[in-house]
Amino acid sequence: MSAILLIVIPLLAAFLSILVKKYSANILLVVSFASVVLLNYIPLEVITIGGFAAPYGINLILDQYSLIALYAVNVLFFLVVAINCAKFKKLSSILLVALAGLNGMILTGDLFNLFVFMEVSGIAAYLMTTTNQKPLATFNYLVQGTVGSSLYLLGLILLYAMFGTLNMQDMAFQISSSGYHIAVTAFPFLLMFIGFGVEAKLLPFNSWVQGILGSSNRLTGPMIASVYAAAIGFVLGRLLTELFVFEGTLLLIVTAILGFSIVAGEAMAFGAKKVREILLFSSIAQAALVALVFLSGFTGLAALLLIANTAGKLILFLITNTATDQLGNDDISTLQGLFVNNKVVGVSFTVAVLNVLGLPMFFGFVLKMNILLEFFQTDHLLWPAVILIVSVVEGIYFIRLLLKLWFKESDLPQVEFEFTLKYVVVVVAALLILFGVYTAPVEQAADDLTAIQYIEGGNL
Repeated sequence: MSAILLIVIPLLAAFLSILVKKYSANILLVVSFASVVLLNYIPLEVITIGGFAAPYGINLILDQYSLIALYAVNVLFFLVVAINCAKFKKLSSILLVALAGLNGMILTGDLFNLFVFMEVSGIAAYLMTTTNQKPLATFNYLVQGTVGSSLYLLGLILLYAMFGTLNMQDMAFQISSSGYHIAVTAFPFLLMFIGFGVEAKLLPFNSWVQGILGSSNRLTGPMIASVYAAAIGFVLGRLLTELFVFEGTLLLIVTAILGFSIVAGEAMAFGAKKVREILLFSSIAQAALVALVFLSGFTGLAALLLIANTAGKLILFLITNTATDQLGNDDISTLQGLFVNNKVVGVSFTVAVLNVLGLPMFFGFVLKMNILLEFFQTDHLLWPAVILIVSVVEGIYFIRLLLKLWFKESDLPQVEFEFTLKYVVVVVAALLILFGVYTAPVEQAADDLTAIQYIEGGNL
């Protein structure tokens, strides 16, 4: 078994699904499930493609970090597909290409191939969002995504001109050993960070988010806010911890961008009047917080926080968008009382919210407490203060939303949630509780990812 199968199989299946359109949804479901199963049998390794060893050839890296990223992305992808493949079977080929692109982004050890996989998964995302029936929003997403990719590519070209390599590990080694002053690499690193910031939903590079997630359906909402967010977050985390060198003024600029994204995202969520807007603005703040934790060097905790956030957003967007599709809009007044007759999904939604808030007995609480302790040990008191303050703001608007969804005096909204959706959200919610109570695996995973030995000389 080889990790390259995670890219090759979805691509071949995408071509096959075009030839046998009648069975395209079945192919999508089987391949997405098979990708999850394959992860149990693929060894940690460095795969050389084309016969040329790194740094001259193309390589894929499956280490402990990329393995947990692949598990998160592929499991979330399968859950979204399992619920939506019948309704959106015409998108089966596109979704298979998206899966190949997302897996390739996580596995690649080459900066140019990262760009290629970004484009592949990005094109698939643009096509998916056409189902929102908001062509202007999709066009805006396309334009901003293209600009972000161009900035990333420009930064990549500048780095290649300086170091003569595109291999991440080789470039990181050359930067650390060559004695280059930080000012030399500051500009290309900043360009690449901004380019990734577009897809990672970091302010002020994310004006596409409101148009896409604010009008999303049951497929595009969970796919963009959960699956794509997980993949982009993990790749950005690897770049922040392994390649990018931010010091002095550049570090100040980057942390200011992340801090602004956290505060502004929560502030906009607080003032939002529609449920999807609350969720998307909350996602912006959470994405920035994860990036900040990565930047601070807490790799394991950042990776697990990313998983907790994207799992929670899977539940929240699935339930919200299912109700919105049936009721016509997601105004809080329209959805008021939704959970009175839908207690199973209501409890799952509530668990996801409390997990995001980081309350005791939930996965998010364990992670946020450990992150705060890590910041306190480094004597950085600003970020713990920011996290605690925005958590209070987050608590106010989310609790206010829960009260609206659970209680209503007049007519109740009539929404049908099928068994598959109920099963998925209940299982994911149960896991968020399980890892909030049984914390040993969480703490062990955080330690393992923090102490990970990255590639040296082509070996793990």
